[in-house]
Formats: sequence, C-alpha cells, structure tokens
Amino acid sequence: MASPATLPAYAPRLDPNELRAAASLVSSAGATVSARARATREAATAISATGFAGPAPDLALVRLADFSTELDGHAQSLRRIAELLIWAARAQSALDAAAHAAQAAGHYRIIVWLNALSMQLDTELAREINRTRGAGFDALVNHPDTAVHELHAHHMSTLPASTQAVIDAAGGIVLEAGPSGSTVLVGDSIDPARVITMVAGATTGHPDSLGHELQKAQLIAQRTRATVVVWQGYQPPKTLPRALSPASASEGAVNLAMFQAALEERYPDAQKTVVAHSYGTVVATRAAQRSGLLADELWLLGSPGVYGESVNDLTLAGPDSQVFVVDADRDPILALRRGNQGVLGGSSPSTASYGATVVEGVTGDHSSYFTDEAFLTALSQPPGSKLQKSVGSAVER
Repeated sequence: MASPATLPAYAPRLDPNELRAAASLVSSAGATVSARARATREAATAISATGFAGPAPDLALVRLADFSTELDGHAQSLRRIAELLIWAARAQSALDAAAHAAQAAGHYRIIVWLNALSMQLDTELAREINRTRGAGFDALVNHPDTAVHELHAHHMSTLPASTQAVIDAAGGIVLEAGPSGSTVLVGDSIDPARVITMVAGATTGHPDSLGHELQKAQLIAQRTRATVVVWQGYQPPKTLPRALSPASASEGAVNLAMFQAALEERYPDAQKTVVAHSYGTVVATRAAQRSGLLADELWLLGSPGVYGESVNDLTLAGPDSQVFVVDADRDPILALRRGNQGVLGGSSPSTASYGATVVEGVTGDHSSYFTDEAFLTALSQPPGSKLQKSVGSAVER
C-alpha cells in the first residue's frame, strides 16, 4: 500500500457539476427548438384553414412541413445529448467516489486506472455527441467482455486482404483496428505472464509498416518469452510541423493510456511493459505525465525528447515502476538533444537529472534497437534483476 505522499494525483477529465449544468442548457435549447417546430406546424395549419390555395401556397405548406420535421429532428438530438450529459455526470460521479475510496485505502494502481476510465468516458461522450461511434478507431477498451478470438475475427473482416495475410503470417491476433492502423498481439492471449506493448514512432507507426513491426514483435517475443503487442492506436505525424505540434502526441497519449487500462482489466496479473521508440517516446511520456500509464516498466528508445522534467513527473503503474533509456551509439536523432533538453522541446531522458536507468552498450543507428543484443538481453531480464540494476541506478520514485 502506498502512503498518501506517494499516491498519484486523481485527475478526472470531466466534472459532474459542469456536465449537469450543460445538460440543463442543452435541454432548455431542445425545448425551445421543439416549441418552434410546434409553432411552424400551427402556422401551416392556420394557412391551410384560410382556404388559400394554388401552386405557391401549396409549395409554402410543403416547405413549412419539411422545416417542422427538421426542427423536430434537431430537438430530438438535443434531448439525446442532454441525456448523454446526465449519464456522463452520473458515471463520472461514480468514478470520483471510487477514486476517493482508493485514495483513502492507498491503492496506487486503481487511481491510475480510474484516470484512464475518466479519459475513456470523455472520449465516448464526444463520440456519441458527434454521432461518430463506430466510424473511427475501434479500441480494445470498448470491448471489456468480448473474447479475444471474437475481437480478432471481427477486426480481420474489416481489414484489406494484404493486411490479413501479414497478420496471419505472424500468427497475430488483432485487438484494435481503424484508419490509423491495427493493434496486433503475438503470443499468449489467454493468460500471459508479461505483456510488452510496442509504441512506434513517426515512420514506423503507419499501417504499411505493420509487417516489419510484427517481425520485431516476433523476435522480442522469442527472446523475452513475453506476449508482445504492436500498438498502432494513433496517427503519427508525417511532417516536421506536425511533429512540433502537440496534437499527435496528445491523441496518442489518451489512446495509449486507455489501451494499457484495457490490458490491465483483461490481464490483471500480467507484468506490463511499454517499449516506445522515437516519437513513440513522446506519446508514452505524455500519457504518463498527463493522467498516468499502467506500465510496470517504460523503455524509451532513441528519443528526440520526452515529457516531464524527471521520472518523478511520470505516473506509472506503481511507485516501484521503472523507466529505462536506450540510446544507440550512432543514432542521429540524439543530435536533437542538448544537455538536459530536447532541441524540439521536452527533456533529454538520458541525463542524470531525469532519473531513468540508462542501458549502456547499444550500438547501431536509429533502426538498430530491436536487433541489438545488449538491448534484447536487458529487456529479457525479469523485473528488478541484477542485470538491469547493473546498467544504471534504479529509478527513484
């Protein structure tokens, strides 16, 4: 049990009182629109009762009828939105009550999980209001009670034949799918002892890179004996201006946090590791800094710069969670880090002030990490092993 001083902050995305106030305003607007619809129908009835007839008045009556029908539709939508806001307020209140209980009991991991649930609630509310449910990325967190093989069958039916062939060749199981890509699991999907989530960067996180990423996952699974997930739950920036914008990282951070929460719910006894590469390190540390990331280990490979001034700014699965930094000796992206800072923003994770464990002896360029013996050996060791502690001081949390 963690002491109150070491508990992560509970940071809900929604406020029940604000949601209820918004519901009241939306409900009032719906009533106003509904009244206008009734007034339009009454006007049409009054015009018809005058006996005024002919092509022009007939056309006017048709248009009034169409207008009243359109207003009825808007009123119905506003009533539905008000209902959704009330539902969200009740759900957020329940999360708040659970968080207060978790804080009182000192349950670190549950607080991080509740932060992720609040993010999910916010996302689902937005999807419902915008009428876009089912049109975007179908996340694992939306299917807590669906068996993995059922998810796989459903998602595979939505993917191109070429993508299906790549996944089949790797023996993969699809957990998520959408325009940004597919999240594919390699290994034990029933009762894994360890789950490693790979968070790709700007050039390797696109759908057309799935085959190569699955090859990496297979190698890591073989070396670590862990279940490995290729996570493509966000759209990486394709240009430097987009990389400089926080939009992609913010979107990815929310989705990654929710994915890890879904893994926690589905595999509560498994050790969770997040291995982030390149721009993926920005996404992962953004998630950990923002509302928390349910990972027992966070590995930062070839990072251009990360969120947080130190590991103390990152909320992971527990106070004993560790952060590891891996820099290949000829990785050109290291030129984007100067001293304690990243040239493009953020902090350099390899400095002593950041407080992460630095894994030494990794050679090669920006694409060499997943075949490097030093990295694979370090990643393969059990959590808290002597090897990991020998490559750097343990993270102080």
